[in-house]
Amino acid sequence: MNSGPVSLEARLNRSNARSSPSKAAVAHGGGGGGDDEKQFIMESPAERQAFKEFGRNFRQREAESLTAARDYALASLSKDKPGMYLPPATHWRVYLELADLAKRSNDIDASRQYYRRACQIQPNASQCWLEYSKLEEESGNLKRCADILREGLTHCSTNENLLVRALKFYERSGHIDDARQLLARLKDSSIEKSWKTILEGAQMEARAGRYVVAREWLKYLTHHVPWYGPLYKIHSEFERDYGDPAEALAIVEKGLKELPRYGPLYLVAFRLLEKEDLSRKAYDLPKTLGMVSRADNISRELLWRVHFEAAQSQERAAVLLMALKPKLSLKKALYSTRRSYSKAIMLSPPNLVWKIWLASGRTEVSCGNTSGARDLFLRAYDCVTEKGRSTVLLECARLEEFCGDLALSRSILCKARNEHGKSDWKVWLSSVNLECRCGLRERAILFAQEALNIHRGTGRLWAALIQLRHEDGEMSQMKVLKLALKSVPKSGEVWCEGARISLNPFCPTFDLQAASRHLVFAARFTPQYGDSFLEQLRLDMIDKWLVPLAEPFINDMYNTFLKTNKMDQEEAYQFITRCTKEAADAMKAQLKQKPDSIAKDVVDTSELELHCCSANPNYGHLWFQCRNSPIDTAREVIAQAKDAMASDIINYSYVYVAAMVRRAGILMVINHPELLAGNDDEAEKPSPDDLDRLIDQRLRLAPSLGTMLSETDSASMFVTGLMESNKSWDSYSLAEKRRILFGSDSLVN
Repeated sequence: MNSGPVSLEARLNRSNARSSPSKAAVAHGGGGGGDDEKQFIMESPAERQAFKEFGRNFRQREAESLTAARDYALASLSKDKPGMYLPPATHWRVYLELADLAKRSNDIDASRQYYRRACQIQPNASQCWLEYSKLEEESGNLKRCADILREGLTHCSTNENLLVRALKFYERSGHIDDARQLLARLKDSSIEKSWKTILEGAQMEARAGRYVVAREWLKYLTHHVPWYGPLYKIHSEFERDYGDPAEALAIVEKGLKELPRYGPLYLVAFRLLEKEDLSRKAYDLPKTLGMVSRADNISRELLWRVHFEAAQSQERAAVLLMALKPKLSLKKALYSTRRSYSKAIMLSPPNLVWKIWLASGRTEVSCGNTSGARDLFLRAYDCVTEKGRSTVLLECARLEEFCGDLALSRSILCKARNEHGKSDWKVWLSSVNLECRCGLRERAILFAQEALNIHRGTGRLWAALIQLRHEDGEMSQMKVLKLALKSVPKSGEVWCEGARISLNPFCPTFDLQAASRHLVFAARFTPQYGDSFLEQLRLDMIDKWLVPLAEPFINDMYNTFLKTNKMDQEEAYQFITRCTKEAADAMKAQLKQKPDSIAKDVVDTSELELHCCSANPNYGHLWFQCRNSPIDTAREVIAQAKDAMASDIINYSYVYVAAMVRRAGILMVINHPELLAGNDDEAEKPSPDDLDRLIDQRLRLAPSLGTMLSETDSASMFVTGLMESNKSWDSYSLAEKRRILFGSDSLVN
């Protein structure tokens, strides 16, 4: 905004003097308003209509410019503009609009003053405190945010939105005991006024690992609030995620007894019963289909979803059956799947039927009927809404790529970019991925750069560009990473790529501590991105297994270096190279003679599993690689990733250990400059900031790990945490290609 803090304060004071609410505008005949006003200002129908008209005009001016909208809002608070002046009872709402406007203009001081004024005028409106606290938290003022929440709760002590906001804030900031004290204040409140806050408290305790407490609270709530359907869903998913599917199913049954027409509970039941049927190798899914029959009484709006889920369950069972009995015809095994899709199509609303055509087309791809799949995708295109048209085009492009017609696939993507490129970033990401799979990296980079000119705030595009720059070297990747963090500082995908750079042992600046910091931000900002948790698993395995193995080599190198005469820098690098090579050779010998000794300690992943279950990730390339089925829980995905990653880390343990020795050697030279020939013994040590830059500079100037180990072509194997996901597209089998192309996103959320 143009106004500085002083002029703004003056304008606020002038406006305050003119806008004191009248007695008629204050609840219970309260006093004349002002800064000490504590009563909730009631609005008459005429005043509400006046604010509604203001909102309409405000949005029109906002479309012109933020300055025009601000000037209009300020004028509506001034009696000098009788034709625009709003009733005093609505002024707090205007201040909220002004605060939001200033926030979007990055004028935080002005926004703060507007929020403060709104809270003064209307202290009993929780919305004021909610938005004000959010501003301070986003600005990094955590103490101020806590103070605002406490003050707000003195005025709105029973407001559930404010209580829930305070609980989440305390949990995020690590003050979980303060959150528990807040919950303790509800012991005398009636359940009708406090159950939402108690539910948030139960979920908080589950995320903190206090399963017994969370379970007791959830049981208490399902007993006292039996009419709230989502509560049963939350409780059953809690039991499922923490390893008790039988109890989860019992809760679902209890919920269906109370609310037999609540559709989402049936969907949870399908997943639970499908897993039970498959564990007993009952591929005809008797229990699952029995529950499908029971769901016929739910609302028609959701009935199509029941048959859609049944079709997907039957397809998964048919594929597993084919793995056991390869001589069976998959087309015949999918007969029941097609019937369920037909029922879903007949019951589906017209605006959603295209999703079923796409899903049924994917099923035809799985049994090799690509011609039938193409017909179904075209049917989807004929009936899709404008909003979903790009999704259908992307599906058609994947099909043609799968069939080997790359020219047609590119043509479809070109059409998608021309028609939907400004509104849907996914059409660009699909183009980037296609060119990557074809090995045309430069073309993929051009698409990524063009996409970012339009969708600069999309983290997945930035993450793709960072990975594409791998062959250009670590410096090029870091340059893109810094640009990405300026554009999307809260993108978990970007932070995860930063961690991957630091976790690549062939990267000159290989650094486990930096990777750990990046992964903390990745999981905090985008918890639904599963790759962050799997990269954290890789880091935990390296810390547990390989760091202790590297320490003896580092200590021997350090002791030898301190005992030798002064070296010049070139001799020091030769010494580090020799120590690094010896460490790698020793690890190779250990791997050959006693491979079990490398991973002899059990890696405790309980905390990682806890965080992962709470976040419930649903996408990520590594995540889909490690997930065998859409019905797998987060714990099961972690367990599957653990087996795959353990093998990679053990087989390439010598590379990781060598990278640690190399880094330690270069840090040793930096920390002991007096042992290098030509250096001044009394040289002044650099400041911490300068030291970080010096370390990175020296790590890049020193011989690379690839040069030291004579393995210059191995860096691409460590781009992500799973070797299987880093191999070339041509090395995948047809079934693996189908899974990557069609099994990595959900058509129905």
